[in-house]
Amino acid sequence: MVDLVVRAANATTVVDAQRLVAQFRGFSGVRSAEIVSALTPVVGELDLLERLPVGPAQWGQELRVEFSAAPARTELRAAAAEIAAAADRALVQPCRAVAPPPMLGSPLAWAITTGARAMILTVDPARGWSALSDSFDTVLGYDRHRPPDYRLIDLIHPDDRPAAVAMFLTCCTGRHPTGTVDLRLCTAAGRWRTVEVAARSFVDDAQVGAVVFFGIDVTRQRETERTVLVEQQRLARLVETMGDGLLLLDERGRVGLANLAAHRLLDTGLAGSDTSRSHVTEDDPLDWAAVIGRAIERLGADSTRVERLREAFRLRSAIVGEEIPFDDGRVLELDLVPVAGPGESDSGTLVHIRDVTARVAIRHGLEERSRGLEERSRGLEERNQALIEATALNNEFVATVSHELRGPLSSVVAFAHLLGDAATGDLSEDQRTYLDVIDRNANRLLRLIEDLLLLSRLEARTLHLKPVPTRLPELLAVAVAERTPVALAAGLHLVLECADGPELICDDTRVHQVVDNLVSNAVKFTPSGGQVTVRAGPADDGWTIAVADSGVGIPAADLPRLFSAFFRGSNVAAAVGRQVMPGTGLGLVVSRAIVELHGGGISVASTEGVGTTVTLSLPSRPARNGG
Repeated sequence: MVDLVVRAANATTVVDAQRLVAQFRGFSGVRSAEIVSALTPVVGELDLLERLPVGPAQWGQELRVEFSAAPARTELRAAAAEIAAAADRALVQPCRAVAPPPMLGSPLAWAITTGARAMILTVDPARGWSALSDSFDTVLGYDRHRPPDYRLIDLIHPDDRPAAVAMFLTCCTGRHPTGTVDLRLCTAAGRWRTVEVAARSFVDDAQVGAVVFFGIDVTRQRETERTVLVEQQRLARLVETMGDGLLLLDERGRVGLANLAAHRLLDTGLAGSDTSRSHVTEDDPLDWAAVIGRAIERLGADSTRVERLREAFRLRSAIVGEEIPFDDGRVLELDLVPVAGPGESDSGTLVHIRDVTARVAIRHGLEERSRGLEERSRGLEERNQALIEATALNNEFVATVSHELRGPLSSVVAFAHLLGDAATGDLSEDQRTYLDVIDRNANRLLRLIEDLLLLSRLEARTLHLKPVPTRLPELLAVAVAERTPVALAAGLHLVLECADGPELICDDTRVHQVVDNLVSNAVKFTPSGGQVTVRAGPADDGWTIAVADSGVGIPAADLPRLFSAFFRGSNVAAAVGRQVMPGTGLGLVVSRAIVELHGGGISVASTEGVGTTVTLSLPSRPARNGG
């Protein structure tokens, strides 16, 4: 024991310290002794374990000794502390660069060493470190013949130093470390390069007496691997978050990948318990053959789809949108897509699974509704045809009756005019009153018949326009002049405000009829002292005409029905200060039909008790089907 302590006090290198540790393991009462990383899991009884730090704390190394009994721990603890102190002193000694030897071994071996792709460094625990290969210069930018006055540990990234020290400590025991480690080394330009490092121990070789490190620059490779890993992780997250199931089958039909949705849709029992199980490995205990077998058993009576899928898998053909109904009411839709590997080799089949139960139910419902709609459509067509025939018959009837009534009524009006002529003899006051009633009502009936005939022709689309170039200001002047005597007799001021503009291609007779109808209505329902204004001017590609009055107006409730046949406002009997002949209820209907036949439009704005404005727009040319 005393000899061990003396040797510990005189130890100068890490190799010496590791040999002391090996000797210490042979002492009775010591189960194990080793310099290890402080992060290594602790095994054994804590009461019999001694943990002594070695080197700077940031390197994370310690001498860990397990004793067989408490007395042994008490007796040998001081010796263990001396060994730890020796290892600590040796480990923190500066290991600085020294110039490489001019020749090492045969000329061929030296040429191979200096020209090696790998960086080759030797670390002599007693002398220092040397770079033997020229790649040290090319990778890190230093001159190996005049190396920097740095400790080797100073070239290593602080976070990587524990791994580098652990590798060096292993080599100082005479053992070769298993595997490699990645170390980030600082270049002469101050950048970090990632180097994959392996080490071999020659500390027990009398001719070498050093640790040899071999390093390959893998900076780009690691960056590429990180990029690939990130993309793989993104792809994995995408696959896992998909609502559709994905299965990847190899060429023998074995499942190589299955996401959570596939587990859920195929009811494997793993969808909600262990998300890591979605990516299947060869060691996965899940029996996918049994899972797929149970799924097939739950199919309905029709199994031809399954046979078709099996045949497609065998022949490596694609299938898209195959619906598989289950006896529990679910419907899964499958896509089979062959996947080619590198060089067009067979990599298996991707199975895409979707739950389309709701979509199929909606489709069936739509099909039922479609059949019902077809039946209703046929019924509507039959009723529509009947209505068309009835309308045609009604128009024919109205035209026939109107034609038959117009002749006699025209005779009544003509003979009434003859009776009122002074040349035919004098009439009494009562006779003239009776004659005025006959003339007024006969003319009203005649206007009604004319409107009915025109309306029936409009509805039957048998009225054709006769468009001619028309000076609209002149047409409006004539229409206003014709109504001026009636307006003056009613105590009204009838005004025309018309701007000049281009000619209007229209059926001037029909347009005159519309304007006359609107002015007549305005005069009829405006009290004495009021005003009727006709305004017109070019607008866009046509003309706008507005007939405004200060009359009784139209109730708001009546406005939606203004253009209905035979409709008259609820306030037509309102007092306007004079007797008003009721209209036929067809004037606005006929006017709108004529305007629309020209390709124009008509609108009414009215406030009860304030007045009414009727506005119509006419294009510069009538609609093609209008003439």
